[in-house]
Amino acid sequence: MRTSPLTHAVTILLATFVFLVVLTRAYAKSRSDALITVGHLSNIYRHILETHWEPKTGLFTSFPDSVDAKMAQQASTYDQGAVGLLALHLGDTERAKQILQFFRRAWDEAPQRKEHIGRHGLANFFNVHFGTEGIEKTVHVGPNAWVGLFAARYGNALHDEEATRLALDIAYWIRTSVPHRAGAVAMSSGDSGSGAPGSNVLSTENNISYYAFLTELLRCPRLEKEELVALTEERDHVEGWLFNSALNRNTYKLIRGITLGGPDRIQALDTATWFLSAIGPKRLAARGIDPYQFMKTAEKSFEVSIDDHLGVDPTDQAEADIAFMMDKSRKETASVSRSARDKHRMIWYEGLGQYILAWGQIADWAAREGRRDVASEARAKIRRLTESFDQAALARIPGQAAYPYATNGRFFRDGWRTQLSSDQTPASSLIAAAWRCFAGLGIDPVAGTDLSYVVAVKIPIPADEQLAQRPSRPTVLYGTSEDMTLQAWRALNRGDLDAALAQAQATIDEWSGFAVQLQERKMREFGSVIDYSGKELERRNIFKFWALNDVAACCFIKGKVLDIKKDYPQAAQAFQQVVNHYSLAQIWDPQGWFWAPADAVKDEYVLADASHYGGVMPEVLADGFVTGRSAN
Repeated sequence: MRTSPLTHAVTILLATFVFLVVLTRAYAKSRSDALITVGHLSNIYRHILETHWEPKTGLFTSFPDSVDAKMAQQASTYDQGAVGLLALHLGDTERAKQILQFFRRAWDEAPQRKEHIGRHGLANFFNVHFGTEGIEKTVHVGPNAWVGLFAARYGNALHDEEATRLALDIAYWIRTSVPHRAGAVAMSSGDSGSGAPGSNVLSTENNISYYAFLTELLRCPRLEKEELVALTEERDHVEGWLFNSALNRNTYKLIRGITLGGPDRIQALDTATWFLSAIGPKRLAARGIDPYQFMKTAEKSFEVSIDDHLGVDPTDQAEADIAFMMDKSRKETASVSRSARDKHRMIWYEGLGQYILAWGQIADWAAREGRRDVASEARAKIRRLTESFDQAALARIPGQAAYPYATNGRFFRDGWRTQLSSDQTPASSLIAAAWRCFAGLGIDPVAGTDLSYVVAVKIPIPADEQLAQRPSRPTVLYGTSEDMTLQAWRALNRGDLDAALAQAQATIDEWSGFAVQLQERKMREFGSVIDYSGKELERRNIFKFWALNDVAACCFIKGKVLDIKKDYPQAAQAFQQVVNHYSLAQIWDPQGWFWAPADAVKDEYVLADASHYGGVMPEVLADGFVTGRSAN
């Protein structure tokens, strides 16, 4: 039977109406299931820009309100890679570009620094205000891989050849300059000068980060064939080590790494979450690993509930107990250790974001595989975890805009402790906020994919002039001993005695322990100062004792300033430190030679002003030889 045009039109309109109703309900449902709102995301990112971002360097402070003055100046290199990825996704390309340009310069300048001596590699920390290397001179593969991951994704997203070139440079350095064993890459190339045996350690976390970096780099369509082959082979070797050495196929647990003493079987959450994200559930299943059971194993090891807040511990119960017992013996840490009330467990909020995304990977995979019960369980868990994440938002900062790094405690027996603010509550954490955004947006930075279980959210990026006024740059720099000492010299040379004294004292406080160790080592290895005739090997040997040289220089600066201020007793004490503890130190003069602070103390002060400084080195005055400098 034929229908009239009017009936046909009405039918079409009704069908369209029904379709729109269904679509609207689906959209509304998807919006109700969103894991972050536009307003919430805007609050977090504005807080990051207002509180963590430093326009002068383009870096982001990891813990800007930490009670630890030196930590409050630090930008973790890993954090910069992660927040760069967040800025890139949100369309804040200007700030993402600033981070990229900073690390391009830092990469190019690294070989010129005496502690690197011709080698590349980015330090684990940088000073956010001064742009110098930070409190850790160590160069680890993991943070470098995260900067490489960010550079590779920036290059792929924006077709930026400079970004891709930085990524390739970092990958080439890791592939050719860092030791490899059994397919894995070592934790470092051994060029940090800190004495840490990183070149003999295989870190599971570092290798997963490197794997994720290589995966992103291999997505670049502009790679030369040789590069493509070399990078593919490298990634295959790393994957082989992860499956064959790091993962226990029977228990579905990963070791933390391999040291000279053998496998490190301490359980670490990020090895599990990043392993699943980097490899992907589909590839895990293809290699005989059930992704769902893998995450259920992680759930048993790491999920905790503290004060009715659901979360994840960075480690398992056994390691938590050990970390607690080691802290218990330290009176100064008793109030901020893992609580006995909570069975020594703690919640790690950066890790919680990672854990949410790992379950998001399971939800997407299960839906594709037709495992609806698993997908439903995963999504329900994600909602509960997200609600608990937001319950932890710092109450003193409105709009749920900031999060702590973790509840109180030390992560591992050999790990970092939760940073506190001046009111002894957890400090605002850049990386926790970044992972809250990643989890809310369904962006898995390790996998390089957007997950389908959440709704995409976009926000306007505030202009610089809309952001709050920042405090002035601090006068005392915390970073490498070299940069801290250079800052003290500069203050002295411009006549700012108080700044020079404060900077010299900060350097002594920060690095004297290591300087004493290097004095003892130099005495064992050389027995005296090292003769310098212009040879590169001699220069390198002297620079190996960097902290010794820098702390001695700061003791000399301190004595010099106090002498100018006519505080002779305190000046004599500073000079005495050089003579008693740092006598083998040698300082480079830009004119082309080394000088010894101990000799300078003798010639410029003891012999020149025996009435004030004769007690510093009485042996040089034994024959009664005194040159006169006014003693007033």
